[in-house]
Amino acid sequence: MGGVWVGVLGELEVRGADGELVEVGGAMLRTLLVRLAVDAGRIVTTDRLIADLWPESAPAEPGAALQSLVARLRRAIGRAAIDSQPTGYRLNAEVDTRQFEQALVEGRPREALELWRGSPLADVGDAEFARAPIARLEELRATAIEAQIDADIAAQQDVIAEVEELAAAQPLREGLQARLMRALTAKGRQADALSVYDRVRTLLADQLGVDPGPELQEAHRQALRTTSARSNLPARMTSFVGRDLELQQVTRALAGARLVTLTGTGGAGKTRLAVEAAERLLTDFPDGVWLVDLTSTVDIVAATREALRTADHPRDYLAPRNSLLVLDNCEHVIDAAADFAADLLARCPRLTILATSREPLNITGETLCPLVPLDDSHAVVLFTDRARAVSPEFRPSDSIVDICKALDGLPLAIELAAARLRSLTPSQLVSRLGDRIGLLNKGTRAAPQRHRTLRAVIDWSWDLLDVDERTLLSRLSVFAGGATLAAIEEVTEGTLDQVASLVDKSLVVVSDDRYRLLETIREYAASKLDGDDTRRRHALYYTELVERTEPLLRGPEQVGWLARLTAERANLDLAMSPRMFTARLWLWLLLAQLQDPLRWAETFDTDEARLLRAPTEELLDRLALEDRPATLALVVLGSGANSTRLGSIAARLSGSDDPWRRAAGELLHGYVASEISDGRVAQAERHFAQAATAFRDLGDQIGLTYALTFLSIAQASRGANDAALAAVSEALSIGAHVPTLLHVQSAQLQARTGDVAGARQVLERAERSTPADDPVSLSRIRNALAELARLDGQLSQALSWHRLALALDSPTAPMQFLAMLRMNYALTLTALGHRDDAGRQHCLAVELVMQTRDAPARAVILEAQAAWFEEGGEREQAATLRARAAELRG
Repeated sequence: MGGVWVGVLGELEVRGADGELVEVGGAMLRTLLVRLAVDAGRIVTTDRLIADLWPESAPAEPGAALQSLVARLRRAIGRAAIDSQPTGYRLNAEVDTRQFEQALVEGRPREALELWRGSPLADVGDAEFARAPIARLEELRATAIEAQIDADIAAQQDVIAEVEELAAAQPLREGLQARLMRALTAKGRQADALSVYDRVRTLLADQLGVDPGPELQEAHRQALRTTSARSNLPARMTSFVGRDLELQQVTRALAGARLVTLTGTGGAGKTRLAVEAAERLLTDFPDGVWLVDLTSTVDIVAATREALRTADHPRDYLAPRNSLLVLDNCEHVIDAAADFAADLLARCPRLTILATSREPLNITGETLCPLVPLDDSHAVVLFTDRARAVSPEFRPSDSIVDICKALDGLPLAIELAAARLRSLTPSQLVSRLGDRIGLLNKGTRAAPQRHRTLRAVIDWSWDLLDVDERTLLSRLSVFAGGATLAAIEEVTEGTLDQVASLVDKSLVVVSDDRYRLLETIREYAASKLDGDDTRRRHALYYTELVERTEPLLRGPEQVGWLARLTAERANLDLAMSPRMFTARLWLWLLLAQLQDPLRWAETFDTDEARLLRAPTEELLDRLALEDRPATLALVVLGSGANSTRLGSIAARLSGSDDPWRRAAGELLHGYVASEISDGRVAQAERHFAQAATAFRDLGDQIGLTYALTFLSIAQASRGANDAALAAVSEALSIGAHVPTLLHVQSAQLQARTGDVAGARQVLERAERSTPADDPVSLSRIRNALAELARLDGQLSQALSWHRLALALDSPTAPMQFLAMLRMNYALTLTALGHRDDAGRQHCLAVELVMQTRDAPARAVILEAQAAWFEEGGEREQAATLRARAAELRG
C-alpha cells in the first residue's frame, strides 16, 4: 500500500517505506491526511472533503483549493499514497487504527493497546467529522482494556490496583466494575467484591434508575459461589433461557412465604429454575443456601445432613440460621418430604424452603408455583440457543416453531431435540416427531439418568403411579385435544379423585374445565393402553353426543353447544364413522367448515357423501324429499339455480308444524325470490324479514344472522341504506358466525350514510384479521376500501385499492362479486375522467353479472351502466337499462 504508515492514535505520525519519520507541515495538510485516514482504503468524495475541511466557509473555488492541498500532501508523503478517483480521493497506506482493530478482533488486546499513543485524532479533535470516530475508538480501547484485564485475571495476575483506578474513573461502566469484582474474588476478597456490587447497584439505581446488568449480576453470583461455606449450588453449565417471568414469580413468592413448591411435569425445568432462583437470593439468606437432591435417596435426613456438611440433625443446624433449603425432586418420597418440611418449618423459624416436585407437598403454608410449558416464542429462543451450541451456524426457521409445538414446549424435550441437529436437519427432525419418544433417546451423559432421554423422564413419573392411576392415564390417551370430566368418567371409567390425583402429579393439564395430556405424555400413555375397548367407548360417546345435540343447534342453546362441539373437534375427527359423518353435517354447515365434509365424503358411502362427491339430478330430487335439515341444506347448495326444486323445498318447510323449519322455509323463499328469480325483490325482502322475526323468537343466532344479512342486501339494493344498516348492525351485534361479507356490508352502508371514517376503521380491522389464504374476503375488503377512498375524494388511493382487489385469482369467487369489482372500478375511472376506460369496465361487469340469476345484483350493475350512458348524453340507452333493472326488481 505504497509503504507509508500513518498513525492517528495520538498526534499525527507518518513514516515512509524505510521506516523514517515523514514531516507533514501545516494544519490544513495534517487535517486532510487525518480525514483521509479515518476512511483509509475507502473513497472520500470531493464534496465530503470540502465540507469537512472548511465546515463554516469554503474558499471561492473549493475544488481547486482541495486539489492544491492534495498535490502538496502527495509531495510530502508520496504520490502513490493517495489515489485520485472520479468522485474523490482514497488513502492507500497502513493506518494504526486498522492495526488496532485487527489486533482486537484476533484476541491480541495487549498489542492493540501498545499502538495507543494518546488522544485519537488529536490534530483535529474539535472537528465535526472526528467526533463519531473518536467516540468509537475510545469505546474500542475500553473494550481492549477489559479484554486484557480478563486475560490477566485468567493468568492469575494481581490487577486489583490497576482495575480499581480504572473503575474509580468510570463508576457507571458495569464491565469495569464486574472485572474489579472478579479480580477481588480471584484473590479471595469476596467480601470486598460484594461491597463493590452493593455500591454500584446503589449508584445505578440513584443516577440511572436501573438494576445491574447480566455481566455485573454474574460477577456477583461468582463472588457468592466461591464462599463455599454458604452454599452448595452447582455452577451454571448453560445459559438460563425462557423462564424470566417464572423466576420473578418464584422470587416474589419466596419473599412472602416460607414454603414454596415448584410443580410441573417431568422435563419442565423445575430444578433449573429452583437453582437459578436460589442463586439470585444468596444475599437474602446470609447463613446459607443449600440444595438437597432427593432423586436417589429415601433418607431425607441423611441427604440434607450431607448437603449441609454437618453431623448434626438438620433441624438443630438450621434452627438458629437465616437460610434457604432447596428440596429437589420430592415426588418419589412425597410423604416423607412433606413430613420433613413441616417439621423443619415448625422448629426453624428463620428457615425458608423451596421444593420441586411433580405434585404438591400439601402441608399448611405451602405456596404453589406451577411451571407450565414454554410458550412458542420462549421455546424457539431456547431451541436456538441450544442448537447453536452443537451447530454454531444454525439459523432459526418456521420449522422450529413446529418442532417446539410438537414437543409441548417442554424444555428438556427441546434441548434433546436441539442436540439432534448434530445429525439431522430441522426439516428431517420435524418429519420424525411422530415418534418423539423414540427420536429423543439420547441426552448428555452428565445429566441424571432420569433426564437423559424423554422416555426416562416419563418412566420416572409412570413408576410412581399406582395401578388404577396407570390404567386411567393410559385410557386418557384416547382423547385428542382433551376432554370434559363427564367424558372422561364415561369413556375411561375413571373417578374424579383419580383424575385429580393425575392433575396433582402434573401428568394431566386442566384448563377451562377440560383435562388433557401433553402430546408427549399422550404418546407414552398410548403405548401402555391395553386393548381397544376404551377406543370403542370413545367413538360411541362422541357419536351419541353429536346426535343428541344436533337438534339443539337450532335453538336458544345453539351458541353454548357450538362452543362445546368446536372444542371437541379433534375428538369428533378421531371418532369419525358414517354415523358420525351424518350427525355432524349440520355442525359443519353452521360453522361454514365445508372443506371438512368434502374431505370425509371421500371415505364414506352415505347419500350425503355421494351428494358432496358428485351430485346428480336424480340424487338431488330424491334427497329433496328428506326431512333432515343438513341433508336439505346440502341439496340447496348443490341445486344451483334450480328454482323449481328449491321452491318445492321452501314450500314444504313453510308448511311444517315445526317453527324452526317454517323459519328456514321463509329464508329459502327469500333466497329463491332474490337470487334466482326476476322481479321478486320486494317479495324476497318480506320473506327475509319474516325469517328474521322467526329466528329471533327461536333464539337461533346463526339463522337470524343469515336472515338479517340477506335482508340488508335486499334493502341496500333499492337504496334503503338506513334500514339496511340497521339490519346489518343487528347481525353484527349477535356475534355468531360473522363472515367478512357482513363487515364489508356494514362498512359500505356506514360510508353511504355519511360515516366514512368509521367505515374505514371497520375495514382496516377486517383486513388485518383476514388470513392471507382467504383471497375472496381480502378482495371484498379492498374493493370496499376503494369505494371509501373514492367517496372521500382520494382517487389515487382508490386506484391502489382497486389494483389489489382486482388481482383476485380464485375459482370460488362468486360471479356477481366479480361483476361488482368491475362496476366499482368503473365508477372510480369515471371520477378520474377516464370515460372510455370506465365504459369498458361497465361492459365487463354486465357480461359477468348476466351469467348469474341474482336479480338485485343484476339491477345494481345495469343501473350503474345506465348512469354512465346518461353522463354521456345517451339517454335512450340509459332509459332502456333502467327499465330492465326495474323489471328485475319488480
